[in-house]
Amino acid sequence: MTATRAGNGNSGPGRARWDRGRLKGAWLVLVGTALLAAGLFIVVTGTGLSGPAGLRVETFGRIDCRDTRAEKGQTVRHCFGESPAQQRANEAERERVAREALRAHVDGVPVPAEIGRTRLLFADHDGRNDPGTITATQVFDGGRWFAHSSTVVGYGMIPLLLGAGTAAWGGYRVREAGVRRG
Repeated sequence: MTATRAGNGNSGPGRARWDRGRLKGAWLVLVGTALLAAGLFIVVTGTGLSGPAGLRVETFGRIDCRDTRAEKGQTVRHCFGESPAQQRANEAERERVAREALRAHVDGVPVPAEIGRTRLLFADHDGRNDPGTITATQVFDGGRWFAHSSTVVGYGMIPLLLGAGTAAWGGYRVREAGVRRG
C-alpha cells in the first residue's frame, strides 16, 4: 500500500493551492507593471523628457491664466497661451483688422479678429503674475496640452510607486509559491 502526502506539489489539493498562489502573484506583477508604466508616462510628460520619447513639446507665450485665486507656488488648472505659429497668425490677423478699421467709413465695421489660443493644463503660477512662457507636451495628436509642472510629476509618482510596490509583491508571491511547491 502506497501513501501519498497531501500538499507535496505533485497531486491533490495542495497543487491547486500553489498554482493559485503563483497565478495571483503573476496577476499582481502584471497589474503592477501596468501601473508603473502609466506612472512613468505621466512623470515623463510632467518633466519635459517627453520630447525624446516622440511626443510633441512646444513653448507657449502670451500666457493668460485668468485665475485670481492663485497663491504663490500653486498650480493653475487652466491657462491659455499662444505657440510661435499662433503668435504670428494672430499678429497678422490684428494687423488686418486694424487696416480694415481705417477704412470703416467706406466698407463698414470690420469683422473682429479671430485669435487662436491653446488651452494648457496644470501650469505652475507664482501667485502674482502669469508666467512669461510655458513649455507643454501634447500627449495625443490633436489632444490636450499638459504643462511641465511639479503637480503633474507628483500625480505621476502615485501610480509609479504603487506599481513598483505591487509588481515587487507579486514577484515575491510567485517566488514563494514556487519555493513551497518545489
